[in-house]
Amino acid sequence: MTHSSITDYHANLLKLPVEKGVIQTEIEGWLQPIEAHYLYECAYNSANILELGPYHGLSTSIIAKAKFDSGNRGTITTVDVFQNNIDITKNNIQKIAPEVKISYNVNDAINFCILQNEAPMPIFYDMIFVDANHSYEWMKLLTNKVQLLSDGKILFHDYYHRSTGVKQAVEELIGPATKKIGSIGVYE
Repeated sequence: MTHSSITDYHANLLKLPVEKGVIQTEIEGWLQPIEAHYLYECAYNSANILELGPYHGLSTSIIAKAKFDSGNRGTITTVDVFQNNIDITKNNIQKIAPEVKISYNVNDAINFCILQNEAPMPIFYDMIFVDANHSYEWMKLLTNKVQLLSDGKILFHDYYHRSTGVKQAVEELIGPATKKIGSIGVYE
């Protein structure tokens, strides 16, 4: 299967070295090549992006590069419960796309979404990438809150992994995914 690409960087995401099915870069993370390629495409075509669970910034770096390549319009907001993960992500993004403005937030994703939903002027996101806690109970609470902030696509990473509760929790609330990209369940 061939995949069309927007930029050379986008095309090269499919050619990165792979170990145990996930791409290997200077940034630690767990994305399949097809997932990285799709994430870039979605970010390139989105203005306001919310990322829940950046870990060390692999997905953030792909999103930021897409934002830069598309003219750097809109916003990127990333949320992780651990300050150390946010610090490492910031450092990694400074090396790759320092021109891209990112709002880094240390918070639990559910709490962050509750605060956003309660804001007098909540921000709505045309792309939300969820790669945080994968337990059934937590994901069900998060899905209930995050869907209210969506004005476009929601991408749930590890949706198709049997060892997580992502698919069951999300499907119980909003039905089956409209698309499967690697282990990502996409809702449009």
